[in-house]
Amino acid sequence: MELETFAPLRQISFVAHAFSLRTTEDTRADDFEDRALTALGFSSNRFASAEQVHGSGVAAVFGATGERVPMVDALVTTARNLPLVIRCADCPAVFIVDQRTPAIALIHSGRKGTLANIVKDTLVTMAQRFGSDPRDCRALISPSIGPCHYEIDLWSGIESQLCQAGVREVHNPRICTACHLDRYYSYRAEKGQTGRMLAILALTFPHPHRGSAGASPSRPD
Repeated sequence: MELETFAPLRQISFVAHAFSLRTTEDTRADDFEDRALTALGFSSNRFASAEQVHGSGVAAVFGATGERVPMVDALVTTARNLPLVIRCADCPAVFIVDQRTPAIALIHSGRKGTLANIVKDTLVTMAQRFGSDPRDCRALISPSIGPCHYEIDLWSGIESQLCQAGVREVHNPRICTACHLDRYYSYRAEKGQTGRMLAILALTFPHPHRGSAGASPSRPD
């Protein structure tokens, strides 16, 4: 399994992250998350994932859930070594790191979630639960479908929402999944007959343990 990482998040010493690439493995298998986490050096039975109902629900998690957290599309935590995981195949994953508290969030922001401003709801939840200040946060928008292949510009919408919520550091590499089918899956370009990518984000201490994932540092932003 090949995983990529992004420079703005690699620069933060106390987080680990990854974004999985197209693979010959069965990405819909129940143990796909387990295999990815093991490759990153984490325990395969300690992680939290969201049900992803294309809504704006946010959940704070502090321990392994065993099952997907129901009715939410965003997860936040201050727990160490508890990876947050979402699946995507065109919808943006939004990584948020509060570098002061510290705290993290991982958001599945598809069309409905973006229109509902799930980014704002997530930052409000972080402020209420952890005392996070958006001005201390660094955010990154994952590879996802771009306006060249979709009638809504999710990238610009999410970037604007992050900025309006007070996040000063937003990284938006504008990498379109539908333009790079050699590297990513695209639900729209492949008419639903496709796999899924994983977005993973975790707080670590004292430094990320990246294991032998074969992660590629080829994405600068």
